[in-house]
Amino acid sequence: MLAGPDTSVEDYVLAEQGIERLRDGFAEYFQRYDALLLPVTPIPAHAHGLTRFTINGQTVDAAHMQTATIPFNLTGLPALSMRFGTSSDGMPIGVQLAANWHSESTILHIASLLESLSPVRDQHPTI
Repeated sequence: MLAGPDTSVEDYVLAEQGIERLRDGFAEYFQRYDALLLPVTPIPAHAHGLTRFTINGQTVDAAHMQTATIPFNLTGLPALSMRFGTSSDGMPIGVQLAANWHSESTILHIASLLESLSPVRDQHPTI
């Protein structure tokens, strides 16, 4: 990040306005729903240190792996991720839960329910 060019004031203001629109969209969503369930990444867990991935035949930069988590980093909404399955080659598959501001207890309650239903709830890594 430090090696990148400085951000202009105009670009910074546009980015902040975009984040505010994102917050507004989530606020509207959470007026109707208690939580949002979504993937953590577009693929199962992967080897560390990779910089490029092929998803549906398209090569993408590693930054693409964060597209489902970035909105919650930017908006400050509470979110958590948890393992919920396993790919055909044995790699973990995670799900992410997000909720409205100050609704951490909602996320934890839903996560507890999901964990009780998860097919991997009793699987633990060998130490």
